[in-house]
Amino acid sequence: MSRPKSNIALLTEGAAYIKRARAARQEQVDEIKFDDDARKEWLTGFSKRKKAKVEDRRSRAKERDRQAHVDERRKMRQELKERAAQNVRDVRAAMGLEDKAAGEEDEEEEDETMEAGPSKPRQEEAEFSDEDQLATVTITEDFDPSSLPTFNPLRSSTSPDPDHPAKPTPSRAPVSLMPASSGRAQAKAKKEKEKVKVKKEREKERSRNMETKGERKKGKAMEAKKRGHKATLAIERDGKSRGRGAATKRGGKGGRGGASARGGGKRGGKK
Repeated sequence: MSRPKSNIALLTEGAAYIKRARAARQEQVDEIKFDDDARKEWLTGFSKRKKAKVEDRRSRAKERDRQAHVDERRKMRQELKERAAQNVRDVRAAMGLEDKAAGEEDEEEEDETMEAGPSKPRQEEAEFSDEDQLATVTITEDFDPSSLPTFNPLRSSTSPDPDHPAKPTPSRAPVSLMPASSGRAQAKAKKEKEKVKVKKEREKERSRNMETKGERKKGKAMEAKKRGHKATLAIERDGKSRGRGAATKRGGKGGRGGASARGGGKRGGKK
């Protein structure tokens, strides 16, 4: 069984409710005002915001591609530098010179640039680079060929030897512009054509030889009959044309005479 509340508890029981109600009233918003322009912009700007997001993604993709291209060009330049250094080392080894480290070479270059003298040329190097290309320009002033290290160039197999003069090479026949395969193909096609022609002639002769005397006689008779029929038709056409011409001539002359005779007869009868 619960203990009965004291008078103080009963009298102060509503204080907690009053405190909570006062805090709620303080946090309550007195008035809500809407910005019509901002509301209209938000409601009608869906397409614009979507396009802005697409453009933002597109610009970020372009920036990523550009950065990847720049990194690739940087790697290529580094590889070219390493390859050039390796080529220099190979050339020095082929010439029998000592291979020097990169630090020593840099120190020598610095010493050469620091030394001043009329006999030594002055070199200036400048690098110009962009996203796609790297250009190194070296300017040498007062260039003296005698300052270059002398060495015996390796004679290639194609270069002439001064001690042994080159033998005159015999002249060769002119080479046709058409490749050998095309020439062989044309010759083969020509041979095939000749074979087909000879085969047709042989078949024609064979067909003639296989005919009997009666068949040949019958064929000659049919040819003679055709020629006679053609000649008859030609004669008939010629005769018809001549007959028409003679009739027109006779009709012209006799017509006038007959009319006059008939007229004379009538006149004579009247008399």
